[in-house]
Amino acid sequence: MAKKASKKKKSSSKKTQSGNVFTKILIIVFVAVFVGFIAFKYFPKINSTKSQKSETQLVKEERKQTPKDSIIKPEKKPAAEPIVKSTVARSIEGCWMSTTGGAVLTMKDFKYRIDFMGVDSGKPLVGTYLVEDNTVTFSNRNEPCKDEKGIYEVDFNKHEISFRCKDDDCTKRKSTLVTDWEWLDE
Repeated sequence: MAKKASKKKKSSSKKTQSGNVFTKILIIVFVAVFVGFIAFKYFPKINSTKSQKSETQLVKEERKQTPKDSIIKPEKKPAAEPIVKSTVARSIEGCWMSTTGGAVLTMKDFKYRIDFMGVDSGKPLVGTYLVEDNTVTFSNRNEPCKDEKGIYEVDFNKHEISFRCKDDDCTKRKSTLVTDWEWLDE
């Protein structure tokens, strides 16, 4: 009888071993599917690069089959002429602080802005400017002084500029610009 009992133990241990192997395989397959799903969901570039490569190959093959004479080539547009800034235009660009009025003047790319300091300072003056020789013509886009031009002569010396009014009907701009300005290091 002792022999029969030992045989039963061996057969039951084989069943648990095969059950364990099946469970391990099932877990491995489940983990592989889960990792694949995560990779597909969170790394879509992997899929798109494959499709891009195939599209690129299709375009290359299509070019090989199409005669060169039938390919429509886009016309080249002439490049826009770069704006050449004069010495004066380059010298006045930057951020300037009024030595007496407490205002800040910013000039860049032919646009200007005058910000005023203080509680009752009001809205800034914003507009554009043109430079011819040592003459600067300011014009505003918005109120105050909308569409009014102001013509000034500019003098500059290293880190200081000053404007002398030749003609300007905008009193706020005129009273602010005629002071001396020091360059602010940005």
